[in-house]
Amino acid sequence: MVNPTLIIPTYWTWPSSEGQGVVAASYDHPTPLDGESTLPPLLDDLSKQRETNFRVLILTGLAHPDLGEAVSAHVRALLEPYRQRLEIRLCDAPAWAKLELMMGLSESQSQMLHLGSYSGVRNLQLLIPHILDARVIIALDDDERVEPDYMERALKYIGNTINGQKVLGLAGPYLQRDGGILLDESVLTGNPLLDKAHYINEAMRALNESKDSLVPSPMALGGNMLFHHDVFTRVCFDPGITRGEDIDYLINARLQGIGWWFDANLAILHLPPRHYDTPPFQRTREDVFRFIYELDKLRLHGHAKPDWLDPYPGAMLSDDLVWQALSALQTQATPDLIARFGDPQTIVGQAQAHAARYAPRYQAFQQAWMELMTHVEQDALLRHELAAAIPKL
Repeated sequence: MVNPTLIIPTYWTWPSSEGQGVVAASYDHPTPLDGESTLPPLLDDLSKQRETNFRVLILTGLAHPDLGEAVSAHVRALLEPYRQRLEIRLCDAPAWAKLELMMGLSESQSQMLHLGSYSGVRNLQLLIPHILDARVIIALDDDERVEPDYMERALKYIGNTINGQKVLGLAGPYLQRDGGILLDESVLTGNPLLDKAHYINEAMRALNESKDSLVPSPMALGGNMLFHHDVFTRVCFDPGITRGEDIDYLINARLQGIGWWFDANLAILHLPPRHYDTPPFQRTREDVFRFIYELDKLRLHGHAKPDWLDPYPGAMLSDDLVWQALSALQTQATPDLIARFGDPQTIVGQAQAHAARYAPRYQAFQQAWMELMTHVEQDALLRHELAAAIPKL
């Protein structure tokens, strides 16, 4: 029995009417509490799916822990019109606080599971469906739209065997506002961090050449991913990664001997709200942390620059990454941005220190994850009690 759970993380920040509040977690475009959410249109689409055998899990990512109660009330109000149309569960701050207490997590497990980072939220998107006995998890983001046959297409291959390999992880493309798969590109600079859209487009062109079957993939998009039980119980999102947790998960799976697949026919429409977007300098800062960390982790596992990551993210993982990072940040820096996020040299130093601290800890996190998922699966009483504590709207 597939018993699929479709998860949708939502990310929230302070009301824009209150000015800039203290932020503890950086997200690409969190929704202000007094802003217009992109979630309802996606829920409308899910209400019209031809395949109706699935539940929906909503998670509330927080820019700061103090937002927990307000976000919970706001999201519950957003979900109220859909209670009779969809089976919805909610993992918000109050619910997670209760679950965390019931589970008695270790320190490592607590660092992996929370509502204050991309990786923390993404790990909850694996744990909560596991508690609910899901065999397949479908991950969408709240700024997307899907066609009525999306669920049918999503479940077509997952768990099947292709060329002697079981399909345990699957990704599909994003369609942009113009209906195409390619991002807008600027004039090439020669710096991969500034030319990132070019390399993403190069990868997407190659992946979309085959419309007839699945192809092995070097990349995944977190808002259009499928996870089979046999991968999400073995592989966690790495709490050391600050951004790009989707491709990092693909890398983590590969380090466990699990390949990722791409289905060109599994497209969704991606409509990120530009008016909540973060500055390019801030996104580059997050990329600097991300790729310096990734390169360190791969080196620790004997994969200095594996060709299976080309063209993207492989182009970002060159030996002169530190120089490229410094150059990219200097190109985008302004006095105001430096005051908010730090100067380029300091950012690169912080990224190197972060990688040196966290990359060697990944294996311990991975082991703690497998222990937790096995414990949940084998303790029927605990699983029943946890499932009962996850609010069903």
